Amino acid sequence: MRLEERLPDGVTVDGRFYRLDFDFRNVLRMMAELDRDDIMPEARTYNALRCLTKHPPKRKQARILAAVRKTLFPDKPGRESEKVTDFVQDAGLIRTAFRQVYGIDLFRDKLHWLEFSELLNNVPDGTRYTDVINIRVRPLPAPTKYNQKEREALMKAKADLALQLTPEEQERRYAHDVQNVFKGLEGLMNRWGVTECQTGR
Repeated sequence: MRLEERLPDGVTVDGRFYRLDFDFRNVLRMMAELDRDDIMPEARTYNALRCLTKHPPKRKQARILAAVRKTLFPDKPGRESEKVTDFVQDAGLIRTAFRQVYGIDLFRDKLHWLEFSELLNNVPDGTRYTDVINIRVRPLPAPTKYNQKEREALMKAKADLALQLTPEEQERRYAHDVQNVFKGLEGLMNRWGVTECQTGR
């Protein structure tokens, strides 16, 4: 957000303003409802809006939700990055970091989602939360005859702190890995001058 902009307290659709409560708790509940696969899409949309207002409008719910998404989750350039944190699994770490760094009690204090997101994305080093994130994203060093213990310690730390992915997230990661494999094969084929599949006779 630009410095002169105010935090949004709703969305406008077809010239009508819909006031909504974008407290971070409400937005997290909304995200949980949208992730449900045990109810119909229309019910997910209604439940998601119900997290932001006691009286969801009866019409244009899908368009209002689309405007909410655009407001709270603006598109950012660049490719999608790997998931390194989870609001459920890392809840205690996040609460502790906010209290340690900002003096904010996430159990009690009200905080707009956009402000919560900016503060979370800029938690400085020196908290257990950032320590955990740094371990998750730290690449394994190339093996040498000197760093076997270092690699083993980092692999164990990564395993201990790894996120438990949902089936949908596991499927997306698998598809991403498969795509990378095919890209690598395509690069090798281009390097070798192979333009199409060839079979032996």
